[in-house]
Amino acid sequence: MKTSLILRYIFLAVFNAGVFYAIPLSIAFESWFLLVLIIINTILINVVYLTDRFKPMKWILPGMLFMISFVVFPAIYNSYVSFTNWSTGHILNKTQAIQVLEDRTYTPEDQKGVEFDIYIFQDQNLDFYFFADLDEDNLYFGKAVFDEDISEAIIATHEPSLKINGEIVAPEGFYQLSGKEQIANAETLQEMSLVINKNTRAKLYKISVFGSSTGRLSSTKQLYTYDESKDALIDGSNDAVCPSDGDNFVCQGKEIDPGWRIFVGLENYEKLFSSQRIRGPLNLVTKWTFQFALLTVFFSFFVGLLLSLVLNKEKLKFQRVYRSLFILPYAIPAFVSVLVWKGLLNPDFGVINSWLGPLYELLDIEPIKWLKTKESARAAVLLVNTWLGFPYMFLITTGALQSIPKELIEAAKVDGATGIQSFWRITFPLLMVSISPLLIGSFAFNFNNFTLIFLLSGGGPPVIGSEVAVGWTDILISFTYKLAISGGRGNLFGLASSVTIIVFGIVLLISALSFRYTKRLERIYGNI
Repeated sequence: MKTSLILRYIFLAVFNAGVFYAIPLSIAFESWFLLVLIIINTILINVVYLTDRFKPMKWILPGMLFMISFVVFPAIYNSYVSFTNWSTGHILNKTQAIQVLEDRTYTPEDQKGVEFDIYIFQDQNLDFYFFADLDEDNLYFGKAVFDEDISEAIIATHEPSLKINGEIVAPEGFYQLSGKEQIANAETLQEMSLVINKNTRAKLYKISVFGSSTGRLSSTKQLYTYDESKDALIDGSNDAVCPSDGDNFVCQGKEIDPGWRIFVGLENYEKLFSSQRIRGPLNLVTKWTFQFALLTVFFSFFVGLLLSLVLNKEKLKFQRVYRSLFILPYAIPAFVSVLVWKGLLNPDFGVINSWLGPLYELLDIEPIKWLKTKESARAAVLLVNTWLGFPYMFLITTGALQSIPKELIEAAKVDGATGIQSFWRITFPLLMVSISPLLIGSFAFNFNNFTLIFLLSGGGPPVIGSEVAVGWTDILISFTYKLAISGGRGNLFGLASSVTIIVFGIVLLISALSFRYTKRLERIYGNI
């Protein structure tokens, strides 16, 4: 048997073993999209590599699988999320949410235990550890945890070696907090407990400046129990019934987190267009997004084309040196260039205002407050993006110019055409046939240029009077981030996904129309 065949069977065996492990996990977590993706990829791989009929496909199959996994699947999944209430507090499915809620405990007021000494330690990772001195036979040491982590906490161990002749000895690698240090961390420490057993924990009760603080034993009970017949939680602390309202349990008029994700249809899309507080800023941002993308492509294309025309002269000295210098901005990572420009544009200490200082004095005007006003911030964003984009345009236009037959230009000169006429009637149309698809791609990229906006201006300066967080330089993608991710109301993934679907539709429509125009150019000039 050939070595390649043996290796193929080994690969398939390992791959299928991984699949048989992943499928039950996907079902358990109700990840149906992931399950479908795994099944499709598994069928394709086994059919292609185990049969001779589809043998030629083995060379393109890896690329197809990567496309399905990292392009097609995320796009479909994003569309699905846009029709759900997926957000902070609504990430789990209902079964998982119930499990989380049933793991919660509470301490009855009448079950607080006796007082004892607690000593606080920190390890090298600055995690807190409690040493509870109940009596000589009960000396417990372990990592302190918050209430929400009690179900996953490691049980404390009996450590009599930490108390020698009535003195507390810090374990190796640990540091004992003094009374002042305990008081400095009091807010955090009083929210933490030492888990002694399944139902009992040692909780910090009172902090002392003398080193040892006071603790109390607390017994815990299950807080919530799910009643399937009523589709409700039973609150163990007061026997209250907490019914389901669709995506949350409601107890005494208050929603209990976490809830669970559900299908909400077009609710997210309706919210974008029906809510006045969102619709106004959305219109403003959409208008500027088109302006930003179009102007960026125009300016970078203009600068790149101008430089390529200047350097396309055959007898120009140091031609290669000049071309290398103009490509340098393209070689520097964009996020580095943006941060450098942000420093240069600082209105108080930036180099640009320092250079323009004599001009300001001559014209008797105030220095430009870059990134602080609407006009200056938008101008700065366009300036920096032009700087980032012109090397790319310079490269593609240089290549396109060199591919145009020189005989056409010479024939135009013979017919009496001037240099300008030759450029607009011959060079430019043929140039556009070659680079129009690249210009469309550049437009689509800048339409979603989150990195530039986020790092340079943060979308600012803010629009005064707006009910939602929006700035004058925000584009749709950065506005989406503010609206759905960083608005202080948790992560609204469903709403964010609906905006991205709309953005995708806009870019798709513009690209389709642009490619139609490109095909028309090809029909006109393609045979020249």
